Amino acid sequence: MEEIGKLNPQARQWLEKHPLDRWTLAHDRGRRYGLLTTNLSEIFNSVLKGARFLPITACVQLTFYRLVHYFEVRRPLGSSARANGNAYTPQVVVKQVALMSKASAHSLRSFNREKGIFELITQRGKNVQVVNLDKKTCTCGKWEIFKYPCSHVLSVCAKLSLNSWQYVHKCYSIAEYCSTWASEFSPLPHEAYWPQSSSRQLLPNLELLRNKKGRPRSTRLQNGMDIKEGKNGYLCGICRQSGHNRKKCPSKPR
Repeated sequence: MEEIGKLNPQARQWLEKHPLDRWTLAHDRGRRYGLLTTNLSEIFNSVLKGARFLPITACVQLTFYRLVHYFEVRRPLGSSARANGNAYTPQVVVKQVALMSKASAHSLRSFNREKGIFELITQRGKNVQVVNLDKKTCTCGKWEIFKYPCSHVLSVCAKLSLNSWQYVHKCYSIAEYCSTWASEFSPLPHEAYWPQSSSRQLLPNLELLRNKKGRPRSTRLQNGMDIKEGKNGYLCGICRQSGHNRKKCPSKPR
């Protein structure tokens, strides 16, 4: 915040008007699991991009079969991992192995061995962190955010000969993974075999019928994420400037 204030005092004042837990990972109490962007929503948008302008029945059908595919692919992965005796997902295992090699370079200073309170000094000696195993906290904040031990906690566990996997959140376990993808979908029969509906027949509103030809104009608001990297958006075909097209170009001969 001090660096932001030096660059732009008004920006710091604007940020301080908003609750800190709304926009910063340091005060979100671990609710976002390290996520502070809309990337997850953009992933769903990318998956369903092909169904954006399709009729509603086709859009629902594409979404349904895409979900069926995801569950069918991931359900066997969880079953095979459980059969192999794996307790946690491969993603968190890879991260823990990488952090363990980093933890070996930390130096420790014990303050309360029974409660697991240690002071950690990084390899270069420029950073000092405090770990409290009893309260499950580390001053770096990564343990609370990501829900698995950071390199500082792993260093303490190695010092005390403790199993560090007991401090990994259950959301990373194979059991939770299998529960996530355990739901099943039933195949949709042909329309000829559908039961008769007892509800009132719905009629279209003719006042909303479009008289214009061609594809309807999209009402979706464009943002910076819609522009591909390395491109400046659409350019005018005459002056090669952005902000207008060939029809509205000020350089167009009258």
